Amino acid sequence: MRRKTLIIAMAVVVLGAALAGGLYWRWANSPRYALQQAALALKARDMPKFFIYVNLKEILSNFVEASSKDLEAPEDQKADDWTRFSRRMGRKLANLFLPKFFESFEPQIRNVLERFLLNLDNSQILGIAAAVTVAQIDTGGDEAAVTLTDPKTKEVLRFQMRRQPNHGSWQIVSVNYEDLKRFYKREFQDKP
Repeated sequence: MRRKTLIIAMAVVVLGAALAGGLYWRWANSPRYALQQAALALKARDMPKFFIYVNLKEILSNFVEASSKDLEAPEDQKADDWTRFSRRMGRKLANLFLPKFFESFEPQIRNVLERFLLNLDNSQILGIAAAVTVAQIDTGGDEAAVTLTDPKTKEVLRFQMRRQPNHGSWQIVSVNYEDLKRFYKREFQDKP
């Protein structure tokens, strides 16, 4: 009788440990975990760790693609053949030269972003951490749509994350163009 109780207790412990391990593994491989790790790295001013969760090359590529839509003719205005041809050629040239351009200027872009992030005060970092904690995350396979809401202003920042196949962690790969324009205007153009 005692042996049977011991076997049942051991089975419960093993199943409990397996369940806890599985839940931890799922949590550690989620987009929310990656966002929280990025927020902790920002709080600790650990920029190399922060950039593990941010793919600048993809963000810039997606940004250029989204910003090129600002140059398109409105739907009510027809473009002639020459205009359509020149826009198509411009996009192809941008797609061809953008990777080389980014490789040349990546250190400078990263440096500017680092300086901005390192100049955030503690209340701004805590606001980011709070927004990350309650972020709306819609995951579908290896893609996730994330919406952060500023607790004070209720402004949103939307971006896409993708699970990286080589190391399984999640990275921010695209930021909503309109949200980024609004943020840039507020942070850089409206200040004296």
